[in-house]
Amino acid sequence: MKKILLLLCLCSTGASVFAQNVQDQYLSVSEATRLFPKELEHQSFIIFPEVREQPIKWLDSLRINWLQKDYSQKPYSLQARPGEYFVFQTGIWAMKDTLKNVLVSSSGFKNNNGSVIPSDSVTCFNEGGINYLSHPFIKPITVPAHDVQALWMGINVPADAKGAYDGVITVSANGMLKRIELRIDVKGNALADHGFDEGRRLSRLAWLNSTVGINDEVTKGYIPVSRNGHILKILGRSLEVGENGLPEKITTYFTRSNQSISQQGEPILNEPFHFIIEKENGEIIHLKPGRLQFTGQTPSAVSWKAMNTSNDCDLICNGKLEFDGFADFQITVKTKKPLSIKDIRLEVAMNKDKAIYMMGLNKAGGFRPASWEWKWDTTKNQDALWLGAVNGGLQMKWMADNYVLPLVNVYYNFGKLHLPPSWGNDGKGGVNIFEKGNEVMVNAYSGSRIMKKGEEQHYNFELLITPFKTISKKAMFDNRFYQSGKNETNDFIHEADSLGANIITVHQGNDLYPFINYPYSDVNIKALKRFIEEVHADHKRAKVYYTTRELTINLPEFWPFVSLKGEIIYPGPGASARTVTDPHGPDPWLLTNLRERKYIPAWVSHFTQGKYKGMQDLSVITTPESRMYNFYVAGLDWMVHHLKIDGIYIDDCSLDRTTIRRVRKILDDNRTDANIDMHSWNHFNQYGGWASCMNLYMSLLPYIDNLWIGEGRNYNTPPDYWLVEISGIPFGLPSEMLQGGGNPWRGMVYGMTNRAGWTGTPPDNIWKFWDKYDIKDKTMIGYWDPNNPVSVNDDSVKVTVYKGKNSTLLTVGNFGSTNQTCSLHIDYEKLGYDSLKCIIVIPAIERYQDSQRLQTLEDLNIPAKKGYLMVVKEKKK
Repeated sequence: MKKILLLLCLCSTGASVFAQNVQDQYLSVSEATRLFPKELEHQSFIIFPEVREQPIKWLDSLRINWLQKDYSQKPYSLQARPGEYFVFQTGIWAMKDTLKNVLVSSSGFKNNNGSVIPSDSVTCFNEGGINYLSHPFIKPITVPAHDVQALWMGINVPADAKGAYDGVITVSANGMLKRIELRIDVKGNALADHGFDEGRRLSRLAWLNSTVGINDEVTKGYIPVSRNGHILKILGRSLEVGENGLPEKITTYFTRSNQSISQQGEPILNEPFHFIIEKENGEIIHLKPGRLQFTGQTPSAVSWKAMNTSNDCDLICNGKLEFDGFADFQITVKTKKPLSIKDIRLEVAMNKDKAIYMMGLNKAGGFRPASWEWKWDTTKNQDALWLGAVNGGLQMKWMADNYVLPLVNVYYNFGKLHLPPSWGNDGKGGVNIFEKGNEVMVNAYSGSRIMKKGEEQHYNFELLITPFKTISKKAMFDNRFYQSGKNETNDFIHEADSLGANIITVHQGNDLYPFINYPYSDVNIKALKRFIEEVHADHKRAKVYYTTRELTINLPEFWPFVSLKGEIIYPGPGASARTVTDPHGPDPWLLTNLRERKYIPAWVSHFTQGKYKGMQDLSVITTPESRMYNFYVAGLDWMVHHLKIDGIYIDDCSLDRTTIRRVRKILDDNRTDANIDMHSWNHFNQYGGWASCMNLYMSLLPYIDNLWIGEGRNYNTPPDYWLVEISGIPFGLPSEMLQGGGNPWRGMVYGMTNRAGWTGTPPDNIWKFWDKYDIKDKTMIGYWDPNNPVSVNDDSVKVTVYKGKNSTLLTVGNFGSTNQTCSLHIDYEKLGYDSLKCIIVIPAIERYQDSQRLQTLEDLNIPAKKGYLMVVKEKKK
C-alpha cells in the first residue's frame, strides 16, 4: 500500500519517473526534498551504497530507495568472488551547501573466522591514485550544493577469501561524518586475473592506477646512456654538457641516408648554447657557473645540475638526457634584487649543414628560408621548431611550468597551448631564425619585463636530437599492411592473402571491433580473439586500432569515468559544443544523459552492415596526461596476454612520450616482431592549430615502427616537403601514403607505397617488384645524399638509388606538373660496377610502367607527376 501511495504522489506532483519498479524510480533533487522531509530533516548531506550494475549517473536525480533506508544501521549486502577486484559505489547528495574536501575511508573488512581484507585494499578512485608517471596523487572531492555525486570504490578481494565480510565506509565533509555498514558475501570459484576478463564487472577500474611498463630499462633497438666526463653518448648521437649545464656540443654519427652509424661524427652545433639575461641598460649579466654535478644515472637517462650565479640573479639548470635522444632542461631564473630586464633569451648556433630543412613555428616542413620570424600565439598549436638534415637535426620546444599537452586533430581549439609566462611574456616573446656565416642562428627571446626581488621565472626547454635510429629495411620493405574501413570483416584474411599483405590491422567500427578505443568489450571479444587466431594460423600478424583521443560511450566504465569530473573525459563545452564532427551539436543521447556535464562530442560510427547494423557508436574526447594513460596501457597489456595481438595502430593521439615508451616495452617484452604504426591527419589548418604532424608527434617517433601520412595531404608538393613532412626518413622511420592512395612514382623516391585495403590502387604490384629484385637487401641512397651515384640535370626530377651487389634500382620521380626531358649520369665507380658490362632496363610493372630497354640515359622523357623504376645490372658472362 505504501508503494501505491508513493506512486500516486509522484504522478500527481509531476516528478520525473524513469522505471516501473517504484524503488528504482528517479526523482529530481527538488522533488526528493519535498517528498521526504522527515528522512532528510537536520541533514546537510546523505550517503548511500549502490551496486556496480546501477551506476549513479545524474547530478540532479535520485532513486527513491537511496532515500528510504538508514545504511548506518543495517548492513548493505554485496556479492563478490574470491580473487576479484570488486567494485561498488557510494553515493553522496549535497542537499543544501557545497561539500568541500570530502574524505572517504574504510575500516577494512573482517569475517567471523578472523580473516581480514585490510583497509589499504580499498580504493576510492575519485580521491586520487597513481598518475601516469607512477606518482601518487590526491584529488580533492567537492560536491556542489544540491548535486548527487558517485564515489566509485574498489576492493582487492584475496583469492582465498570466503564467507561474509563486514566493514564500514565513512564519508566526512563540512564537519559532519556519515557511515555505511557493508557486508560483502564472498563465494564461488576464484576469478582468474581479478575479473579483468569481463568488462561487466568493472574490475578494470583498477587499471586507472596501473604502473605496468614503467621502469628504467632501455627499449629494444636502443643502447643505454653512457657518460665519459661531460660527454654523454646514445645511439648514433652524443651530447657534451657545459659547466653551465647547457649543451656545449651535439654530434651525429648517422650516415647521410640514415642507413647506418659511422665512427666519424658530424657536428650539429657550431657553438655552445648561450642563455643571456640582458638588463634594460644593455648590460649582459655575467653568470658564473659553479661545479657541474651529475645527479643520477640509469640505463635510460643521465641527469645533472648546474648553479650559475651573479650579483643580480641566479640561473639554476637541471638537465637530463634520455636514451632516445630526448633532453630536458629545467631553467630557473631567480632574482636577488629588483631587475629591469630588456630581454632574456636562448641563442643556439647550428651548423648550416645540419639546418638545411625546417619545420614548425608556422612553417610547413621543407627547405629552411634564409630568415624567419615568429611570435607566440596560442590560437596556433606551435611551440616547437625542428632544424635539420636527414642524418642530424634538433627539435627545440619552449615551455614553462604551466605546460599541459594540448588537444590534437580537429579539437585543438577546445584545449589549446598555455602561453608560458617566461618565454611568452604576455605576447612579447618569439623566435627569430637567420643565417650568420656558416651557421644558422636561433634566437628564442622573451622581451622586456620587471622582476621583483626573489621572483622566479621558468625558462624550460626540451630538445630532440634526430634521427632517432637508422631506417629499418624490414619495417620499410617487409611490413605490408592490410587495413579496411568496412563494417564486415569476413573477407579480410582472403583479401590480405590475395594482395600479399602480412599484417592485418583491425580498424574500429566493424563487426570485430565496434566501439572506438575499447577493443576488449564483452560483446566482441570472443569474435576478435577467434579472428586473431585465424590470422596467426595464416602466418600473418594481427594488430588493432588503439589510441587515446576519442573514447566510446559504450564501455562499461563510462559512468565511473564521468564521475571523475574531467580527469578522464575532457571537460569541454558540453551541450553547447560545436565541432567539425558534430557541427550541429552533440547527439541527443549525450544531451539526455550527460545533461549539464562538461565534455566534447567526437567521432561517431554508423553501422550500415553486419551484426551491428542500425547502431551507432558515439564517443567523447579524453583528457591528456591523465590516468586514462594507465588504463590504456593496462588494457594493451591485457590484450597482449589474452588476445596475442602483435601490435597497435595509433590514429592521431594525445599520448606523451613516457606512455608510448610503456607501450613499446609491453609489446616487445611479450610479442616477437611487435609493430606500432601511427597515422596522422594533416594538422596544418585552422582546426589543427597550423601544426606540422612530424613536429607535433616527434617525441613519440623513437617508439614507432611505421608511419602512415595522411588525410588532407597534397601530394603535388615539392620533394623537400615530402622528405620532411611525409617520408619519416629524417627521423629514422619509413612511411606510407594515404590521401587518395598517394603518388606511387614519387612515393618510391622515399621507399613508400600506399596501404592495401584502404584507398587507391593496392600496392601489390610494387611489392612484387621489391621481392623480385630483393630490395630489402639493398642500401638506400637518397637524392639528398652527396654520395648518391646518380645525378640528374633537372631539379624537378629526383633519383633515389637502392644499391645492391648484383643489381641496383633507380627510382625516378617527376615532381613537376609537366613532362620533363632530362639526362641521368651514373657514377659506376661509386656503384662498384663495370660500366661496360652494365645494362639498364625499365621492367614491366602492372599499373606502374611498361617494359623498356634503355640504350642511353640521355634525353629521357619523364611523364608529369610520374616516373620509373629502373634496374641496373652487370651482364652475366
